[in-house]
Amino acid sequence: MTTDDGSKQLKCHAIPPGELLVQKFTESRAPELDSLYSTIATRLNNDFRSQRDKRRRTTSFDNRASKTRFRTKQKVGILNQPKRDENLEKIVSKAPPRHIRRKKELNNNLESGFGSSGDGTKRLRTHVWHAKRFTMIKRWGFHLPLGLHGRGKGSRALLKWLKNGTVIHDASYYSAVQLQGTQDSLFAILSTVMSPFSSSDSENVLSGGIYASSMLHHAEAINSRTIAPVIYMWRPIQQSTDGELECDRTKGFRQLWIWIHAAALTEGYNALKSACESQGKANEDFASVRCISLEGQFGTIEVIGSKASQLLQNILHPVSRRVIHLSDKSSVLRNSSSMGAVGEHIPCSGIFPLTVDDPRALTKENTRFDANYTDLWDAEKGLYCPVEESVLCMEKHHQRLLSFCLTEKTPADINASTRIHSSRICPIMLLRRNNLMDSVTRWTIILPLSWVKAFWVPLVSIGARAIGLREMSWVSCEAGIPNFPSEFPECDSYSSLMEAEVAAMDQEAALRPASVKTFSIPVPPPWNCVRLAFGMNPNESKTTQICSNESDAVAEPALSDNDIVVARSSRMLSAFLSAINDGRLPLFPYFSDKNTCLSKYMKDEKILDHDPVTDSFLGNRCRKVCFVRVILQAYKEGAIEDGAVVCAPRLADIKLWTSGSNNKGELQVPQSSIATYFVKQDSGKWEFQVPEDTAAMESNRWPIGFVTSGFVQGSKKPLAGGLCDAVLLARLRHEQWSSVPLKQRKKEIYVLTRNLRSTAYRLALARIVLEHQQEDLDYI
Repeated sequence: MTTDDGSKQLKCHAIPPGELLVQKFTESRAPELDSLYSTIATRLNNDFRSQRDKRRRTTSFDNRASKTRFRTKQKVGILNQPKRDENLEKIVSKAPPRHIRRKKELNNNLESGFGSSGDGTKRLRTHVWHAKRFTMIKRWGFHLPLGLHGRGKGSRALLKWLKNGTVIHDASYYSAVQLQGTQDSLFAILSTVMSPFSSSDSENVLSGGIYASSMLHHAEAINSRTIAPVIYMWRPIQQSTDGELECDRTKGFRQLWIWIHAAALTEGYNALKSACESQGKANEDFASVRCISLEGQFGTIEVIGSKASQLLQNILHPVSRRVIHLSDKSSVLRNSSSMGAVGEHIPCSGIFPLTVDDPRALTKENTRFDANYTDLWDAEKGLYCPVEESVLCMEKHHQRLLSFCLTEKTPADINASTRIHSSRICPIMLLRRNNLMDSVTRWTIILPLSWVKAFWVPLVSIGARAIGLREMSWVSCEAGIPNFPSEFPECDSYSSLMEAEVAAMDQEAALRPASVKTFSIPVPPPWNCVRLAFGMNPNESKTTQICSNESDAVAEPALSDNDIVVARSSRMLSAFLSAINDGRLPLFPYFSDKNTCLSKYMKDEKILDHDPVTDSFLGNRCRKVCFVRVILQAYKEGAIEDGAVVCAPRLADIKLWTSGSNNKGELQVPQSSIATYFVKQDSGKWEFQVPEDTAAMESNRWPIGFVTSGFVQGSKKPLAGGLCDAVLLARLRHEQWSSVPLKQRKKEIYVLTRNLRSTAYRLALARIVLEHQQEDLDYI
């Protein structure tokens, strides 16, 4: 704009006031509001009641004062109470309604310990979040999320999430048991209750840089029953200012954590405590070893997916980072301000302690340590809770008001309502797990239990998908990892889980009418029937090998639960093979030496000189049966379900499938005998029914194992996990290698699988896990 003299005048903008007075604002707008009110009153004839034809078909339009008074009385718990002058004491002692008390109880965030329902079942800190979205189940003393609502489907969507995103699972039902004492005393105790365990653990394990896996068992007997797979980690040895260790590793004070699943926590803790007491009585130097249960102190969140590292990078904002002292100087983790450098340097099984900001914080600027910081290893001293959600909401509201220049004063009740024992920083531990399905990474976040919900909601908000127990079993099956306890029949936790499943199945079957009921199938599988396959006649022709007569099969002794041995490490399998047959069976446990591998044994022409069917182990029918875990893949078609039976094929069966012939009708169980394949005894146990009919006997294939985890629908390369007898697998490999030229030998073993409600046999390839890796102890 220009003035009279032609010069340009600068355009001035009105500066908003620093403080807006609401009263003056309303007074200036009063005439306009009065005019608007009069216009609306004229149109409505001064009738401001809601029109009946415009009301919603709910009771939300009922805004009567009486209804408001009714709800107010209901909240304070004085509804339908006598007059105050009649019985004042009863009015005062009246408790609030249940929904008010329960809401207050569930919103309470204690420093430690789980909340519980009326029957004593514990609740996770994310119980309310899961209960609104998941089907809940009581298991192992917890209310746990089973899976999303529906018929138990959704595996295809889960696989897409793993490939293109991230899934999370609240695994706070895992608990730690802490052992503390001198290193020599801890070695002496752990060597009696863990297998495999060696005092010559790598330097990285002893320094706290990585964790290790093992199987926990009782220390009373050498061949005692297994309890559960566990992981253990040592507390890092602190360094003084001059760079020297504060204590000698052998004689100094050390701490150790052993993480145990909730299904075996009580049994595992009792076994560890008993071992400490036994060692203390035998040696006075070990009397100072303490065994402490840390149940209810820590929470665990599993983060799995191809974008898991990026997700953690977005949510974890480190305050400071410690240096983990490893034996290899090149792998020492230096201080870094970005989370991206962490994923590149942490090896598999690596442990990385962090101190991060509250993920609910408004700003992403790194803060400094405050006086409320507590290390996770000092959980006995108490861990601080996060700031209450109400305080954060008030802070957000205050900042929103500041953005509108409405106030500049900090509300006095923000600091007043802050919990005394609260903090805005959280100590955590990141565990880098083994990768799943090549590119799918897996992390475990260990954090104080009171902080689980503070991390859970932000993780879900930025795109992570929450999954339950059912989806976790799909993940483990897709990755070829054994899932505890459903794939550990040597543990008591497996028996307890199977009993719960049988009770649920019986309850569901009782609700069905008799016209739609199907025949029962054994749960759990009758593992003792694998002894019957040792009656296979070794003198039959190699091309038409069949089992021996009925009398030989029936003479086999029953197999109890204590006779089940599952080799979970190459060392254990090697010891078993050496004990029964001097190591001459064609089974090849994994060797760390690159020059010794399965391919080398396959090319050895003398490897089949010892015929396993004529060796002395066949006469030792009182021995324990050793199972090994196998990965099953269908040869051409067929879906392998949970509980399917794995059978020994004949050479003619293999040729029928591999030749490309479409005539597969002979590989079927007669429809008349499918319901009597397994028979339930009066004792409640299931037994294999030996066929009496000649036709049924001809089509029978003897069981050598069972499937413990079935195919995952939607997988591009579906795999199933199972347990099979090691000796019977060796016999099948010897027979199959002997029938083909040297160059046509396969690492896998041909087996037959049959779903228990199906009549058809399907050919599958079985890969023994311990021939490709040293241990099979990794679990989810």
